[in-house]
Amino acid sequence: MKKFHICFYITLFFISACSDFKGNEDDVEASLSSTPSSNTNSNTTNTSYKNLYGVAFGNNTFIAVGQNGVMRSSSDNGSSWDNVTSGTTRHLYETAFGNDTFISVGQRGTIRQSQDNGSTWSSGTWGESSNLNGVAHGNNTFVALGTNSSFIRSTDNGSNWNTISTTNLVDVAFGNSTFVGCGANGAIYSSVDNGSSWTSRTSGATGFDLKGLTFGNNQFFALGQSGKLIKSTNNGSSWSNVDSQVSNYLNSIAFGNNKFVGVGSRTVIVSSDNGSNFTQTLDNTTFQDVTFGNGIFVAVGNSEIIYTSTDGDTWTKVHP
Repeated sequence: MKKFHICFYITLFFISACSDFKGNEDDVEASLSSTPSSNTNSNTTNTSYKNLYGVAFGNNTFIAVGQNGVMRSSSDNGSSWDNVTSGTTRHLYETAFGNDTFISVGQRGTIRQSQDNGSTWSSGTWGESSNLNGVAHGNNTFVALGTNSSFIRSTDNGSNWNTISTTNLVDVAFGNSTFVGCGANGAIYSSVDNGSSWTSRTSGATGFDLKGLTFGNNQFFALGQSGKLIKSTNNGSSWSNVDSQVSNYLNSIAFGNNKFVGVGSRTVIVSSDNGSNFTQTLDNTTFQDVTFGNGIFVAVGNSEIIYTSTDGDTWTKVHP
């Protein structure tokens, strides 16, 4: 989202037509920080709540992060959510768990680290100021990526980070000893050496911005603009199209209970046949991210909305 306006009508056009990519320029973010994205709920936005952009699960704890450093945690399978002091007022775009550590990344190179299930947070050391959009863990390595900085990695649970290369990407996932990253104009990169080197892949999604990734049942799935959905069965080397059954912007996808669940602008899509076919199960709520843990899907979005589901078909609003 975050487009400068020339006039009132052009602004309305862009807000309604453009997607909210995490991690755009700070001055544009600031100008719209209290405004719902184009992928917003049909519900009225409550300005007393912040937007949630990312959610992760680990050690029986869900952590959700978002606008101006807002952070929520749940240790009862998503039934109730407590406010957590993140130690930053900068936007946090994504969070991940590994090696008993939560890592949250965001605006201006912000990296927050917790090793007590999200109760307290400290800063990771990187030394750059570019926005970080996504983070994932695998093989004792955290990999984060984002605007003008792209691939950075940490092998000490997020305390120190090294820049590997510079390509703008939005999300990253890990599976089968492979990291895969995605981004604008169908960009796909993969790494088989714990993020030390990366190879550009042909996604077949040129012209579509990709925003979310997941791994499950030996497959990677990526999704994004206009309902675009692609999958790889060979660790990200090649990709094929999958019919998402929607044209809505898709923001995130997760795997659990033998189901793939994708969320986006006023939509939830679900596959129970290993990603061969998807159906739409919800069409009135917008989510920015979804994760799975302990038998529960958790989806988060603007105004701190949090929904839970055991099957991706039926959802319960648990916050606010």
